[in-house]
Amino acid sequence: MGPEWYDKEVLILGCGNTLLGDDGFGPAVAKHVQANYAIPGNVCVLDAGTSVREILFDTILAEKKPSKVVIVDAIDGEQEPGSIFAVDIESIPEVKLDDFSMHQIPTSNLLRELQELCGVKVDVVVCQTGGTCESVNPGLSKPVAEAVEKAAEMLAKEYF
Repeated sequence: MGPEWYDKEVLILGCGNTLLGDDGFGPAVAKHVQANYAIPGNVCVLDAGTSVREILFDTILAEKKPSKVVIVDAIDGEQEPGSIFAVDIESIPEVKLDDFSMHQIPTSNLLRELQELCGVKVDVVVCQTGGTCESVNPGLSKPVAEAVEKAAEMLAKEYF
């Protein structure tokens, strides 16, 4: 018996720190999906919190891997706060590969290894933050909170 996501075709990971404002977007989306959607048996939706690195590392090492991993996170991508958009992991600059600040795509080096070496398709769906948070401040800003349901709907249409 392996982890919860073992034997699933699609692994959706809500990433972020719920104590740092809008960085909690990914976990909020994961919880919303779990509470409001019938998740198919071949899909696992996890609130990965700040443990995404460990989950991705375990997935890389696992004998059986999902065919697709979807990362849901918050980022400062210079868009309108609350905007939801996809990020291509290939477009993340090499200089950022090991940059694990709270508003950068998590563990981009592991995502690339998962896709390039393991043959797992990686999709990254992000929400533009309303600003950075440097100290404990739980709760999402209004535009990011309003984007949670929209992101959940998008995930359900695309992956369920």
